[in-house]
Amino acid sequence: SSGINAEWPLRPGHYYYTNNLRDNMTSLSIDTANKLAAGEAEAAKRSKDKAELQAMPTRTYLDQTVVPILLQGLGVLAKERPPNPIEYLAAFLLKNKHLYED
Repeated sequence: SSGINAEWPLRPGHYYYTNNLRDNMTSLSIDTANKLAAGEAEAAKRSKDKAELQAMPTRTYLDQTVVPILLQGLGVLAKERPPNPIEYLAAFLLKNKHLYED
């Protein structure tokens, strides 16, 4: 004997191949279903959030979404007085947006 199992690699129809494949497919199917359900729930939440935002008066929408970070950015901008204020403010907003997101 050369020490190599004659049944290796496993082929379709082999007991271990079939059972492992079925177990893996079941696991993948459950995982895929869970991911799809989570994706659908997130999409529904985004749709609801968008509808709520669309229903807000303009002032309320701006006050709740961008005014806080804009005021902070404008305060820093006024203090620093960079030669490129628009680029500076844009960079500030991008750098700090995580602090103001839900």
